[in-house]
Amino acid sequence: MILKSKENLEIEIHHHPHYQSLNEKLMDDLSKLSFLSHEKNIYHTNIKGSQFNFIRENLSLKPRGVTLIENWVEQIIRDKLGGSLNYRFGTWAARLDKGQQTLEHDHLFFCTHAFVYFVNSPKGASPLVFPTSGKKIKAEPGKLVLFPASLRHKVPVNKCDNRVTIASNVYVLENW
Repeated sequence: MILKSKENLEIEIHHHPHYQSLNEKLMDDLSKLSFLSHEKNIYHTNIKGSQFNFIRENLSLKPRGVTLIENWVEQIIRDKLGGSLNYRFGTWAARLDKGQQTLEHDHLFFCTHAFVYFVNSPKGASPLVFPTSGKKIKAEPGKLVLFPASLRHKVPVNKCDNRVTIASNVYVLENW
């Protein structure tokens, strides 16, 4: 499904065909990681819950399921853009419990695209909201939301525990 934002940018929604088994394994793998609260995170974050960044020293801890999602996103973008391009991902896992949220922000100047993949969405899980466009994407396991980095988004105050997502800044670079 493709939605158009007020800014006339595309928000793509895809569903993973094997999300049940993928998400079950992801939840198991993610449960072994030490998520940091936003107060203890040394990196700037709009996530007012907890997260685990798969960067630098943590790359070896990246679950295979996260790499599968990155490869899926790369293929979606490659099918659309074609050409000889390089892809880089700055990926993290985020967990929001009851009363937590993600502040409104964009990823402009950091990357070309961003995505959110829903791993665990219990009853009461807040949607992904694009406030300037009035678009709300329901949190559902196996759903992937891919959008331009410039599009502002947020997660309103969550009404459940253990809303888990995989998100990423996607860098699409031309080969030189």
